[in-house]
This record gives sequence, C-alpha cells and structure tokens, in this order.
Amino acid sequence: TRSLTLLTLGWLALGSGTGRAQNQANVPNATVKADTLAVYSGMRSSSSVLKSLNKGDQVILDFEIKSSTERWCGVRLLGQARMLGYVQCQGLERVEQPVVEQPPDAGFSRTRGPSKRSAADLALAPPSAHSASGYDEVASLVVREGSIDVVKLAELEAAARSGSAAGMTRAAFAHLAAGSFELSGGNTDQAIEHFRAALTFAGKQPNLLLVSLLDLAYVHLRRSEYSIALEYLGRARRVAPKSVAVAQLGGWAYYGLNRVDQAIEEWKGAQRIQPNPGVALALQKAERDKEAERDFREEENSHFILHYHGGATPQLASEILHTLEAHFRSIQAELHFTPAEPIGVILYTQEAFADITRAPSWARGMNDGRIRVPVQGLASVSAPLSRMLKHELTHSFIQQRTLGRCPQWVNEGLAQWIEGRRAGNDARSLIAVYERERSMPWTLLEGSWAGLSDQAVHFAYAWSLASVESIIADSGMPGIERLLDSLGTESSIEAALRAALHTNYADLEQETAKYLRRTYLQ
Repeated sequence: TRSLTLLTLGWLALGSGTGRAQNQANVPNATVKADTLAVYSGMRSSSSVLKSLNKGDQVILDFEIKSSTERWCGVRLLGQARMLGYVQCQGLERVEQPVVEQPPDAGFSRTRGPSKRSAADLALAPPSAHSASGYDEVASLVVREGSIDVVKLAELEAAARSGSAAGMTRAAFAHLAAGSFELSGGNTDQAIEHFRAALTFAGKQPNLLLVSLLDLAYVHLRRSEYSIALEYLGRARRVAPKSVAVAQLGGWAYYGLNRVDQAIEEWKGAQRIQPNPGVALALQKAERDKEAERDFREEENSHFILHYHGGATPQLASEILHTLEAHFRSIQAELHFTPAEPIGVILYTQEAFADITRAPSWARGMNDGRIRVPVQGLASVSAPLSRMLKHELTHSFIQQRTLGRCPQWVNEGLAQWIEGRRAGNDARSLIAVYERERSMPWTLLEGSWAGLSDQAVHFAYAWSLASVESIIADSGMPGIERLLDSLGTESSIEAALRAALHTNYADLEQETAKYLRRTYLQ
C-alpha cells in the first residue's frame, strides 16, 4: 500500500474578534464563482451531496486541504458555527477583508484594540489521512449521512483484535475519520477520544502514528491547551524529526506559552523546508515581539508571565502582578474555572504599545492571547487600570473556557459585568432603540465589531452588557457558566442558548428589555 501522506497545513484565513475556533470574524471571505457548487459530506466526490450553492453565494472558508490532485475547502454559512461541508476549492473566489480601524470609544469599553490573533483564532487545516490508500473506503463506511455509524466502527474495532496489520490500519482509519467528523462540528472532546483510539490502533506504523499524534496536538492547540499539545508534538518529532507540520504547530504551542524564542525557532525551521504565507505573518509578529522585549525584565508566578520595560518600575510591575493575582482569584471564584495555561502580560511605554500592537491612538489595552498594557507615567495601579486589567483577564478566562468559540456580545458583555459596569446609565436609550425596533441584529453582535459606526459600537457594548446582566438576573452565574460551556460544544450560538438557558435570540431580546424596564426605569 502507498505510505500515508500528510497534507499541507495551511494558515488561510486570519480570524478576528472573539468567536468560534475557525474564521473568528464570522464574515464571508469567499464567494461561489461556479454556476453551481456541490457541498459534500466528505472530501471526496463520491460523498453525499448535502447542498448546492449558486454563483454569487457568500460563504465562510475555514480551511483548505490539498492533495496531489485535489483541493478541498471546508465552508460555513454566515451565522453558523457548524461546518456546512466540503467543496472543491476551484469553485470559490477568495474575498480579501479590509482592515478597518475601530472608532473611538465613548465609555462602554476602554480596552478595545485590534483583532486577536492566537492559535485558536487561525484557520489551521488539521492533518488528514484521506490520501492514504484505503482511507476513503473506510471513511465512507464510518461517516455516512451526516453521522458516525457506531455499529460499523465497532465491527472494525473487533476485526482489529486479531492483530493483523490490515485490521489495525482500518480501525485506525475509522477513528481518524470519526475524529475528523467530530472536529468539523466543534466537538473537540469526542474528537480527542477518537484520535486517541486511532493512536492505539496505529501500532508501530510510523505514518499512522504521526497523523494521530498531529491530530491530537492540533485539537489541544485549538483548545488553548498548549502544554498538552507540546507533549504530543514531542512524540511526533521522535517519529518524524523533520516534519514541517510538527514545526508549524510547535511554533503556535510555544507562542501560546509566551516562549517567543522557541516559537521563532520552530517557525523558521518550518519556513526553510516549506514556506507558508500564514506562518510568515506569525513569524513576523513574533520577531516584532522579541525585538520589543529584548531588554524587558520578567516576573513570573503560577498564573502569569509578566514582561516590562520603559515606563514601568519594578515596584509598579510587582503591584500589577499582585493586582492580577487578586483579579484571577476573583474571576476564578465567579466562573468556577481555572485557565490551564499561564497568561502572558506585557507592560509597554505608550510609544512601544502603539508600534508593536499597531493599535489606534485611543486604544488603552488589548488581549491577543497576551494582555498588553501601556503604563507610561503611572507610579501605581490606578482604579481605571485595575478595572481594565480585570476586563482583559476575563477575556483570557472566557477564551479558554469556551475553546475560542464565544460570540463577541457574550465576551464583551461578561467582561464589562465582571469589571463592575452595569447597564443603568444606558437603560433608557436602549429601551428607546428596542421600542423603535432599531436593535442591531444578533448576527452582527456575534462577530467582530471593527467595521461598525461609532453609534453602532456604543450600542453593541451597552446592549451586550444589558443582555448578560439580564441572564445573570434570571439564571445567576450558574446560567452564565452553562452558557460558556455550551458555547464550546454546541453547533451554533442559538443552540447553546437553548441548551444552557432554554431560550433563543428573540426571547432573550424581549427579556433584556423587560429587565431594563423593571430594574432601571421604575
């Protein structure tokens, strides 16, 4: 049989905002250029046709996988978390999204900055085994009509117990296909179970071992579980010391752990073997960070890695670290959750903050996986700085709790609520907008707010806070916790609302208006 071929891992669409672990912006980035374009259930023309798209239809392209003869693209429709299916990439035309400067803040959030860019925010194409001889046949038996055939999966496992190489390979293929299917729907827990099973059946076959280990590393990377990802990547490197995929993923794992030097080393090694434009962008950003932080001092504890220079004195740095620790314990108690990885915090001068983050002049802080704060001129932690640190730290908790799949309105609404803001000052104007039926569509509140007008951005922050406040008033923090957990597992945001709170967008909008009236207008 042909040896297993690892397909190119591509960074294709940089996500923005805080949302799902695919194209985070939830903005169409491709249009259909063919008259009709079939959407298949799998990456093969013999798969079931799920839907036909027409010329001019817009889609969200999450990833592209190339083989020696074909290119398959995973696509979604606007407002959907679950992948629609696979299409032949030549039937699509890419749409470049312009970079839009965000308008000045008028008080609803003082921490808006450029879109986040972390491992979970990038459309990383997962490893694939579908070019291996026999994989397509097994995959078509196990994944059929939009679900996993558990009976066939059990049959293949039973056949593998004989110990034959062919039986073991087919069982490994079956679990790789099942894991890929679960991953396409955002079900990372189930995907991990299948990829672990595939690893068991891979035996001593190097190519199957490599694919299984890369799949496991990839899923944990998407979940911001960087240390676990590195463990699998270390095993994968022992199997294939010169693997480009190991180096590419390793770069993101190290970057997520704030080990910038090692991330740069990994990415440079990958680029020497197989240049990739997405990796080039990540490498460029990491090198900017390294240059800016060359003379930085460092403090570290169990939860934070703090780098500082310029406008920050050692006393201020220590006070910020102490403040962050207090906020960490507070948010931990509030959400009953502890982030798995230490959180990077960078303290800049105002000039360095602007140069490195490329943030507009009004931005007072940002969180792109690392909390970045300008502190020039400060001798101690002021009340506004403390609130901003708590706001940004909340984003780090939410990112890890929801596996990067939190809509913007929940993310910003909860961060504002936890930092201490309440909706009272804006209640009257929000009710007026609601009564005139001029509320912003929820689909716009889910993704990036970068392209919104000043007025729309102000409404987005205020309404998001009011909605989260309404949920807490009705269901308490346990309701918020259920929602965050559901966002990490359900196929869409409305599905998460139904599962966690037994509501939908229409009812939530009505309940938010009722809450504002009875709480602030009586």
